[in-house]
Amino acid sequence: MRSLRSLISWRGPRKRKILLPSLDGNRMSRNGALALGADHLTGPVGTADGLAVAPVLIRRQTRLGIINIWLIFMVTLGAVIAVADGLTRAPNPEWELPSQGPLEYEPYYAAFLLAAVTLPLMLAYAKRARASITEGLFLWFAFCTAAYMKDFSYLRWPGAPLFVTDVILVVLLLSIYLLSRPHHSRSPLELNIFLLLFVAAGLLSAARGFWEHRDTILVLRDSALIAYALFLLVGYHLFRSWLSIKRVAVWFLLGTSLSALNGLAWFVVAPEQRRFIAPGIYILISLVATVLATVNGRLRPRAGWVFVGLLCFGLMLANARSLFVTLGIMLLIGLLYGRTADGQGRLGRTPATLLMPTILIILASSLFLHTQSGRDFTQRSTEELDSGVLHSGEDPNWQFRVAAWKEAWRRFEEYPLAGEGFGIPFVFGIWDNDPRPHNTFLTVLYKMGLIGFIPLLAFLCYFFWLASRAVYRNRKNHRTLFLLIAVMGQMAFCVYGMANFVLESPFLASLFWASMGVGLRMIRILDVEQSLRWNFSVGTRHP
Repeated sequence: MRSLRSLISWRGPRKRKILLPSLDGNRMSRNGALALGADHLTGPVGTADGLAVAPVLIRRQTRLGIINIWLIFMVTLGAVIAVADGLTRAPNPEWELPSQGPLEYEPYYAAFLLAAVTLPLMLAYAKRARASITEGLFLWFAFCTAAYMKDFSYLRWPGAPLFVTDVILVVLLLSIYLLSRPHHSRSPLELNIFLLLFVAAGLLSAARGFWEHRDTILVLRDSALIAYALFLLVGYHLFRSWLSIKRVAVWFLLGTSLSALNGLAWFVVAPEQRRFIAPGIYILISLVATVLATVNGRLRPRAGWVFVGLLCFGLMLANARSLFVTLGIMLLIGLLYGRTADGQGRLGRTPATLLMPTILIILASSLFLHTQSGRDFTQRSTEELDSGVLHSGEDPNWQFRVAAWKEAWRRFEEYPLAGEGFGIPFVFGIWDNDPRPHNTFLTVLYKMGLIGFIPLLAFLCYFFWLASRAVYRNRKNHRTLFLLIAVMGQMAFCVYGMANFVLESPFLASLFWASMGVGLRMIRILDVEQSLRWNFSVGTRHP
């Protein structure tokens, strides 16, 4: 138990503990971190109490374990379920295609089994880790979503078009804004403005759909574009300390690892399948994050490179051209700038950091190609990549996307200001199965018009601008690496969304918005730490 905890743990500098005096307007949260008052950033911080608390935030939070017996039990049980599920699956060539009607997808039973078994165990984990029940519920949701994605998110409430993602969103919002209302901090004004404008545009589109008597199920399905944006508030208010942020990162990594194991097991029994993990974007984000955390010393090397090898197999089995293109961009940016996030100027060692993941990818590919099934799958994947990237004019999948994008743009030109509204199926000349245009930004543009697209684009630009400033401003803080990873994850979502679903799908939109909320919270924490550090240094020089 102790050796495994030392193997899989997020490293941090060893600092001495400092007693914390009582502070008016602030409190200690259940996980041992200081929860700052709502007006902490705007109020004066140069007081004696502020000087006393500065070393606590800067040097050390109360050390509580992320890895405990319940985590080990849950992951072991989840791995058994994922592998057994993969080994018992038959080939399913229609698995990745849109269902014949809205909200009609039938998930695999293993997703329900994993969710049912792990929920009580996660609550026990949260109690052992001294995390709130609300945080434990979100950790369970993120873990299961990363592991089974579409199959988990389409578990529905019996007899109603209400899915597990919807239930979790409502429960978390009620918990944050009603049960914990005296303690949550105010959201940034810019966040509230952009979110309000975006949601208002979506409500207008939904109202048009109901007013014009369109299919109610289609209107509700399209309303996911704005409904899951509320996960932004969940991510911002729920994760208020570095310890809680590290916990959600660990559980997300473990969930994507189960997804990779499930894909590997399915490949063993059905190698003729086109792809074994869909959509695969979580595999890519976890791979990039794990490489960055390992080479920067935040994840222990032995555990880090094991996860990298497993995720490399998962990325190959996801077999999506958009993922391969995005991976090269993300790794290049991360390895060039991730080394400077801790302010220690180790950029010159970047070639060395590229060596280990390159070796692991080559080794994983060699093992994969050692079997006939692996060679056949690799040949098919290579031909698809060559067709889509180098000969896109002859590739049917690419031509479908081009045709869908043209249709979406045509619909936008008909209603440029407010869009066509929710509830109209996306059918056109070459496709009658309502696939939507395979570009999440075009979906927002043609359904909600400029009044919905402009707030979305403005908010994304605002987030990346704010985050880039925070990374530069706090480059001497080693925790800035976590913000950099979050930013790169959002970049991967956006690049991937240019040719796929993101905001339309509950299993992608929920964590897309939640991770952005966590990113905004990290920006706030870093700025508070920098402010307290500066005031503490001034106070020590001028007692």
